[in-house]
Amino acid sequence: MTACYLAAVGDVNDVRTWSGIPFHLLQEGRRQGIINEGLALGTDGLRWTIGRYLWNLMSVSRRRGRGGFQYSTSFLESLWKPVLSKVAGQRILNCFQLYPPSLVDGSSDRWYFLDQTLLQLLDTYGVRREIGSWIAADALDRERQGYERASRIVMHSQWARQSVIQEYNIEPEKVSVVVPGANLDPTAYQRWSARREDKHSDPASPVRLVFVGKDPQRKGLDRLLRAFQIVRSQGAKCTLRIIGCHRESLSPELRAIDGVEWFGFIDKRHDAERYLDAVGSCDIGCLVSRSEAGGIGLREYHALGLAVIGPQVGGSPDHVLKDAARMILPEASDHEIAETIMVLVRDRELLRHMKVTSWECRDQVSWGASVHRLNELMRDSS
Repeated sequence: MTACYLAAVGDVNDVRTWSGIPFHLLQEGRRQGIINEGLALGTDGLRWTIGRYLWNLMSVSRRRGRGGFQYSTSFLESLWKPVLSKVAGQRILNCFQLYPPSLVDGSSDRWYFLDQTLLQLLDTYGVRREIGSWIAADALDRERQGYERASRIVMHSQWARQSVIQEYNIEPEKVSVVVPGANLDPTAYQRWSARREDKHSDPASPVRLVFVGKDPQRKGLDRLLRAFQIVRSQGAKCTLRIIGCHRESLSPELRAIDGVEWFGFIDKRHDAERYLDAVGSCDIGCLVSRSEAGGIGLREYHALGLAVIGPQVGGSPDHVLKDAARMILPEASDHEIAETIMVLVRDRELLRHMKVTSWECRDQVSWGASVHRLNELMRDSS
């Protein structure tokens, strides 16, 4: 029987790797019996620091620019070398856009599970300006070869799927979509769900908004704060809780807005129930990103029974429940965002309906549902 190994750049057994997506996929994949083992392709330590330094030095000396070590052939071959014999002839589910050439040319049953293509990463996340043009072109060419020779490419959204088909010229029937689940500890979530209280019925209480994220610029926290300030200036009863970003990361005029609670970072690994309480006790989960491959936070908002204000950008539209979300364009003005917030603050029945929809559909945004769909794809492939 063929074994299935989960991989990423980093140790997929560590919840800190790639925002926890491979870790939660691995746990549920083991439970449903479709993944046997997670590969510990760790990149910490002096060896990799020296390797990166030497590679950059060589790249600059060849006039290829610097940056992009993680996309290089030498890095990938070194990273995978300890496990090549183990994965030979087996199935691999890779959460990184590149395999080493020795695997691309090998006998393994290669799959991908990706939030975006390298082309999308380079152009929508600003990575292209951080690495040399030769390095980017070489990586993109090897990425295309990997897709051409893979068994199946599974993307997190239709946005990402279309990039594989249209920009890499891969046949559509080879490319599928499976939206990842909410990255919540299942044991803590089960306990929290059992004691969850429904507090959305009192129209006299303030509407509680929450933002979770570490990148204030890309995820649009500045836009949200300005819109929230407009809403408050119009007399709306609402509060905004900020988790992840620190007050000092914003400009001075955005640090002291009335009604804003700065929670700082909450470690979901060691303080899972505090995180669930902090987010789940709110009414509207907010994310108004300027660019976004997906937005796992959107899945978490729904899993905790919140209405969602999300970004109409990248793969985010696939990450929300349509009847429980209102979407914001990346070019929307502060006043337009404020209008969306105001509608939900004023129409408590609409807000209640959206929250009920999220809670009733919480299984749809779970890793259980995502892995079940992956299982179907693997059975069909077999």
